[in-house]
Amino acid sequence: MQLSLTVLLGLFFLRYMQQTTNRKQVFIALGLILAAAVLLLFFGRSLLVGATDFGFTDANRVRRITISDGEQQLQLRRRGSVWYIEGDRVAQQERVADALFALQMLQVKYPLPDEYTEAYGQAQSVALHVSISDWIGRMRSYTLCAVDTLPVGTIYTGKPYVLEVRGNEELDIFSLIDANPLFWYKTVAVSMPPSQVASVAVEDLSKPERSFRLSLDTLGQATVAELYSGKVFHQLNDDRVQRYLSYWREVNFERYATNLAREDAEAIAMNPAYLLTIEGKDGSIRTLKLFYMPLGDALDAFGRPTKVDFNRCYLQQDDDPNLAIALWVDFDLLIKDANFFLTE
Repeated sequence: MQLSLTVLLGLFFLRYMQQTTNRKQVFIALGLILAAAVLLLFFGRSLLVGATDFGFTDANRVRRITISDGEQQLQLRRRGSVWYIEGDRVAQQERVADALFALQMLQVKYPLPDEYTEAYGQAQSVALHVSISDWIGRMRSYTLCAVDTLPVGTIYTGKPYVLEVRGNEELDIFSLIDANPLFWYKTVAVSMPPSQVASVAVEDLSKPERSFRLSLDTLGQATVAELYSGKVFHQLNDDRVQRYLSYWREVNFERYATNLAREDAEAIAMNPAYLLTIEGKDGSIRTLKLFYMPLGDALDAFGRPTKVDFNRCYLQQDDDPNLAIALWVDFDLLIKDANFFLTE
């Protein structure tokens, strides 16, 4: 479209030159045409986007994504092939790719019916404002919100439309976009090759007799000590030791708990279930705390939830006050006792 308009401007200029011999008028016309070409180059995409053009053709051209929700704003920037959050923190690349794909495939399903007008006005208070730019300038800028479970979008200040993701109509666009920076953080809690591990300590705070520390000396010889009794074991099953260390090569979690109220997070953080500490040979130390995820508000005499989720748990990393959500199955591999390492 832009190329066609530029060609038309060029043809108009040639036609104009054929009809005038005034040098000053020629230069004025040339200047106006050049100015129009520059405007088309830098702003043409935005000016030519229709009221229903939510998607875009090439996600590889996107260099910046800005998202705000009225309370906070973040910016994702691409440098080379890597996406960063607000500067130099590396984003979770798969999550950005998923969001870009969904935005690229956004299409209008139908105009928002008039009976939703009031609900749409109320939804604006929690709407997401999204701007997508390439290296030249803005490609798309629109508002997204949910109206009675309907995904609704508006380009600029135009008419609201019910949207869907082409080819995946059931996909929830709001599960892929968030103005909270935590949503985009990488979900790797620990990444340490077995050869770099100096020690691992696992404390079971409800059953301290199961707590242990696995230590490796400079020659790679391993010992296990029971933290409760102080008993030390030297005759270990080397295969089990190496298998256990391999579990720490990459420990992941699902996502950060971005919708958890601060007071709820503080209450949960008062009762850890497990404390895991891994020390590297370079002196680095990572500490992970695991918490049961309450189901309901009922507590026992010790302030612990009486009903918990046996599939998921909360995770706290080092001194980070933010809680993450993890799968118990990913941590069951790490929560052993000293007997696991003994030679059979």
